[in-house]
Amino acid sequence: MKKAAKRTLCTLLAILLTLGLAACGGSKTVDPKTCTYDEMVDYLTAKGYISKDAVPVDMLTTMGYLTDNTGGEIPFAPFADKAMDYDGLWLMWWDSETPSEAYTSCFQNLAMNGGTVVYMGGAAVLETAAYSGSFAIVFAENYAQKDAVIADFQALSQK
Repeated sequence: MKKAAKRTLCTLLAILLTLGLAACGGSKTVDPKTCTYDEMVDYLTAKGYISKDAVPVDMLTTMGYLTDNTGGEIPFAPFADKAMDYDGLWLMWWDSETPSEAYTSCFQNLAMNGGTVVYMGGAAVLETAAYSGSFAIVFAENYAQKDAVIADFQALSQK
């Protein structure tokens, strides 16, 4: 009787441990068409693509993210509803629920422009690495996990 009780207890502990590890280390799948920006950031962080100590840089108010075709008149622009650089992984989001100027002028034409964000008719552009749902991603040259992020990001849209 004691052996059966021990075996049952060990089995229950193993199940609880497995569930606990899955809850701590697993990452909830997100839908790029319906999830919030923060849910996508949480997902990418849980997958290890965004460092937990990353200090995001606002791409919409910081120079150097757009390719300026005007000769220097557009150092930065509101080309997305939210766009942050997480140590080389650039995540952009457009709010399809409440379409903004950025959504109607930049995001709706993303597919037509071959994945390139076009601002003010081409005055400034930003080529994306992948886009899905309401999100697009780009990488700095030194970002190490580009291929893994792209594969994961594209797989999300197929679920």
